[in-house]
Amino acid sequence: MADSLITKNALASAMKELMADKPIKKINVRDITEECGLSRKSFYYHFKDKYDLVNWIFYTEFVQEIKENNIKYNWDLLEKICKYFYKHKEFYSKAFEAEGQNSFSKYFIEVMRPIILKSYKNVFDDNEEKEFFAEFFADATRLAIKRWILKEDSKTPEEFIELMKTAVTGMAKRVISRLEESK
Repeated sequence: MADSLITKNALASAMKELMADKPIKKINVRDITEECGLSRKSFYYHFKDKYDLVNWIFYTEFVQEIKENNIKYNWDLLEKICKYFYKHKEFYSKAFEAEGQNSFSKYFIEVMRPIILKSYKNVFDDNEEKEFFAEFFADATRLAIKRWILKEDSKTPEEFIELMKTAVTGMAKRVISRLEESK
């Protein structure tokens, strides 16, 4: 088990090094294994492809902590996510650029959807469309973060979260106001 983790960490370090200089689509498994001195067989023993490796990096560096500490989906969690992405901006801006099967963008939604469902159980639980709502909010979060992190002169995480809060609460206030006006 320890050897497996050492190998995965070596592959992860190699991927981070390579992504410092290249977009993910220009990196192949051979590049990764040559960077860390491991075989392709070792790579494929642990990961399906380079995207699976990127997803594992996010899981081990960030998601695991959320699950272990039972953190709910709220502004504090979004701020933690944004601070993490901002700290590793170079890596995640390249990770978010890739689309398609096993991409980080798809993985991010897969991770966020159950967290949103669990956190807003009391809001969605009696609605048969709860999966739609969770997917909608996960996708909206991913897209907003992706646009933010891909900008050259992106705002700080705190500024970005404040903008998101203003957008969401402002919209909610307007909807409630209009509902009350129509009564």
